Amino acid sequence: MGKILFLHGYTQSGSLFSKKSAALRKSLLKLGFTASYPTGPIKLALPDTADPEERSRLDGLGIDDDSYGWWVKDEEKQEYVGLDKTWAYLAEYIKEEGPFDGTVGFSQGAALAGMLCSQITKIAPGHPPFKFAVLYSGFRSPLPQHNYIYSPLISTPTLHVLGSLDTVVSEQRSKTLIDACEEAKRVVYTHPGGHFVPSSKTSLTTVTGWILATMKSGELNESANDEDGWESEFENIGGGNL
Repeated sequence: MGKILFLHGYTQSGSLFSKKSAALRKSLLKLGFTASYPTGPIKLALPDTADPEERSRLDGLGIDDDSYGWWVKDEEKQEYVGLDKTWAYLAEYIKEEGPFDGTVGFSQGAALAGMLCSQITKIAPGHPPFKFAVLYSGFRSPLPQHNYIYSPLISTPTLHVLGSLDTVVSEQRSKTLIDACEEAKRVVYTHPGGHFVPSSKTSLTTVTGWILATMKSGELNESANDEDGWESEFENIGGGNL
């Protein structure tokens, strides 16, 4: 049915995210979707010269020799170090592996997926806009130099999946990304868990059902310009707007 770009979280990798999202990936495979899992170009590692306290902090983040990210935030300079490298990497990856119908991102990967929804036609000229984006524990970049990414609002249909027990990315932080998406095209689903991709039957049915409804609506819009179709479809599977 289509191809989906999966974007992993900070300190993960494509292969690790494939394992952590296995239940979702397998559910989508049954529906005819294939998944691609690139690994972020920014390699993270525990610095040998870090003092014990710093090493403990980094170790607590899960950073090891197989950890990668899409950028590293420099708090002092207030910039996403490595984001330019990520854009260049994704441009080539999408050219070789795409086109993609939609994207699924987790945490930092969800933040990147939101950015990519806005910038896909600029990052990868000739690639059509995404038909959908599923954003697990996502957030908006708080840096002013990235405001252009969210203006105008993200027009891609988005499903924001939040964990009620998530202590890594708070609901308030995720709401910054939710508010950066067009209200008529965004849906919020909260699962009773923490900072992970839920694999319960309810969560899988909600996500896959929304993707199918959104894809169907996109087809209807192309043929009949039915702007309200995707909302009515999702209402049938228990969704709702924020």
